[in-house]
Amino acid sequence: MLAAAEAMAQCTTKSIPLPNAALLAPPPESGCAFQIATLNAAPSQLDYERQCHRDAGVILRDRLLRLQASVGETVKAINRACPAAVSTARPGSRPSIPLPHRTLLTPPPDVDCTFKDSSDAADSAPSPTPAQAVAAVRMKLDYERQCYRHNEIILLNGLEQLQAAVGETIKAVTGNDRSAASAAKGIPAAKQQPAAKEERSNDRASRTQEAPCAALSPQGRCIGRDPDARVRSMMSHDSE
Repeated sequence: MLAAAEAMAQCTTKSIPLPNAALLAPPPESGCAFQIATLNAAPSQLDYERQCHRDAGVILRDRLLRLQASVGETVKAINRACPAAVSTARPGSRPSIPLPHRTLLTPPPDVDCTFKDSSDAADSAPSPTPAQAVAAVRMKLDYERQCYRHNEIILLNGLEQLQAAVGETIKAVTGNDRSAASAAKGIPAAKQQPAAKEERSNDRASRTQEAPCAALSPQGRCIGRDPDARVRSMMSHDSE
């Protein structure tokens, strides 16, 4: 227990760098939907969504990479300053400071959603009609749009999972800050407080036992006692 407490005392924000709060803020919702009602959407609509999802993915990937790098420094510092806090004493037990799973710290791939035509098929195929050309462009844009949209969803999911996981890490580390501050302010006084409370309680009990009854209920039960037995004794003599 003492070793665990000492290990936790080393895991404070004084020795553990934490990710910037801006990297932990919820990402904004995507606004790329163009409300396409039919399969025969105009190529301009598909192209708008394609570029929107692609740009959103670039922003998310950059933010995820920066958060992963920052969390990596946090994990290194925790493992260096207080390794006992992240180990488990027995199978199934939870560490004092939970760390994000390694898979959440794996850099995401740089996805290329560019539609690739088959050169052999393109060379041997006859010249398309205008309608066929438009359909081909629409198919290409729709493929890239969906690819970039799915990539954006994957990146967003990875970012949110990492934010949630490192949030638990930060909660444990900042909790150690509060514990350390409380210890510095007066755990010895807190330890002495129960003894003082017990002494006051015993003193009150002693005075209650010594004091005679000052008032009786109609049923003959004592409903009040004098704080000082000598005062009631003098009052009794005076009444006589």
